[in-house]
Amino acid sequence: MAYPKWFRLLWTGQSISNLADSLYILTIVTVVYGLTGSALFSSLIPLARVAGQLSCGLLAPLLLDRFRLTPLIKLSQLLQVILFGGLALFARNMTEAGIPVALALVALLSFTDGITTPVRNSLIPLYAGKEALLKANGLMSTTDQTVLMLGWAGGGVVVAWIGSQAAMAGILGLYAISLVLTLLLREPERPSAPAEGPLLSDSPATDATIVAAGDSAAAELPAEGKDGGTARPASGGWASIREGWQTIAQHPTLRLILTMEIVEGLVGASWIGALLLIYVKEQIGQGTEWWGFLNGGYFAGAILGGLLVVSLTKRLNRNPAGWITLGAGVMGVLTLCFAHTTLPWLALAMTVVMGPFQQVREVTQRTVFQQACPERKLPKVMSAENTLSYTLFGLSVLLLSWLTDRLGIAFVYTLTGLFSLAVCLLAGLNRDKLQVHRAEEKPQAQS
Repeated sequence: MAYPKWFRLLWTGQSISNLADSLYILTIVTVVYGLTGSALFSSLIPLARVAGQLSCGLLAPLLLDRFRLTPLIKLSQLLQVILFGGLALFARNMTEAGIPVALALVALLSFTDGITTPVRNSLIPLYAGKEALLKANGLMSTTDQTVLMLGWAGGGVVVAWIGSQAAMAGILGLYAISLVLTLLLREPERPSAPAEGPLLSDSPATDATIVAAGDSAAAELPAEGKDGGTARPASGGWASIREGWQTIAQHPTLRLILTMEIVEGLVGASWIGALLLIYVKEQIGQGTEWWGFLNGGYFAGAILGGLLVVSLTKRLNRNPAGWITLGAGVMGVLTLCFAHTTLPWLALAMTVVMGPFQQVREVTQRTVFQQACPERKLPKVMSAENTLSYTLFGLSVLLLSWLTDRLGIAFVYTLTGLFSLAVCLLAGLNRDKLQVHRAEEKPQAQS
């Protein structure tokens, strides 16, 4: 099945932009560490990035009320080019006193990137179409993992070889290419009538069907203009910000998936580099090279998982609930084993095997989420979900770091495995809510 032109443009542009993101963070961290020799100062760079993304997540609904999707993503990419150009120029002669300015620019860059993610995830189903959505999500996920692996594994070599200034010039070029591709996008056409038939199943044998999000949710939908845009709500900024959360609360499938994400998100930081390094040194008693092996093994498994999603689309479409349950269950069991093994090669093998199951679960779950949500509410719902993800990640870093210091790294990974099994249980007990039709919106009464 060929991917539509507009999806290919979105995929290519965002993949290049994501590569630039990973390279620029690594480069700026290298510059700051070279100036200060301090790991603490270097760690402020990713912290500023998360702060910028979280701030944007809180304000994104206001922007989504005033702009359509493609103008927003175009504006975001344009601002990234401008801001990174300013950061690259500033970094040429940066001193320790200039680090706060660099942090502010990183936060602003991340603020613009914070609107890109929910817009991208909202455009994917509109560009790819219902038949290719799961495969499109799988392709996006595979590319994201590949880009991360290339950026973090190869970025350090590139910076060491050509220097930080030349690297930043190349990164600016990547952002410019992404901007050109993004400017070619057009606003997707929105269907004027509800689509018929299941979006996640190519056969009628689904366990159950979730239909509209509820009368109250449908009644609150804004009127759609003749050009396919959405009118500004008259209810004010606060109502706009909480609209995505209200949609999630009123829809059983969205509510279930967000609950699963909360459970998993509380221990999501267990795989960050700092904790994995402690695992390598204290649990399996190896040097830092094994830290790289485990990271590389997981990325390799994640890429394989994305390819499996692309190749097994029909099977995943027939039974998304089963695959989500299986993925979470296998991840739980493997993580429990990972927590208690002391054999380096066994730990590496388990990280490789985890990747495919994690990717199959995540991509299938994201597709269910996208298709269960009323189309015109999807950007705000995705924005709310992203905001929660950023918040949970920050809390998880603090919680798991504290637990590691007091109870040890084996306890942290044991807890992570148990939480994955809890997600498996939630999915298994609520299978009917994960076999969905598109949540359609009721037409508004004519005055």
